[in-house]
Amino acid sequence: MAAPVATPEDAERVAAAAKALADYLRAGASALRAMGVEPPLDPAPEAGQLARLTLDRAAEKVLAQAGVPLHVRELGRRIRDGGWRHPRKPQAGPDRIIYQLAARLPRHPDRFQRVAPNTFALTNWDLNEGPDRPRPRLATFRSTGKVTGRTIDERWEEAAGGEPWR
Repeated sequence: MAAPVATPEDAERVAAAAKALADYLRAGASALRAMGVEPPLDPAPEAGQLARLTLDRAAEKVLAQAGVPLHVRELGRRIRDGGWRHPRKPQAGPDRIIYQLAARLPRHPDRFQRVAPNTFALTNWDLNEGPDRPRPRLATFRSTGKVTGRTIDERWEEAAGGEPWR
């Protein structure tokens, strides 16, 4: 099947394989119906399945299929691969979808949550289960060791110039 179809024998072999695959799929659907289960209409995602969806609905569908939070670059790539095109600019640049995702997804906090810079997850996911997220090893600033807030609070007269706080 990996070789190109160049001879009539190759075409007959491909046709026989296609017929066997069709018989297999029909048998699987028949077995599901016999068990009282309706077979799925779209068992595998196809290219172009996201073509008629809005950008946020396409992002929701891609995130649900991925099952993990995705950065807008990866999310945009998967949405483009799914067939989504900008409705007013079919030949839009590849970065346009990334900018739109970063701007539009935060407008839907009921469906999307930001888990890292430009990385989004679905709000119905429980992101707290599993291993703890690593914490940064270094502080974001250096300290002299003094706690300035306590020092000012304990000696408010000095900080206010002898007048009470207002």
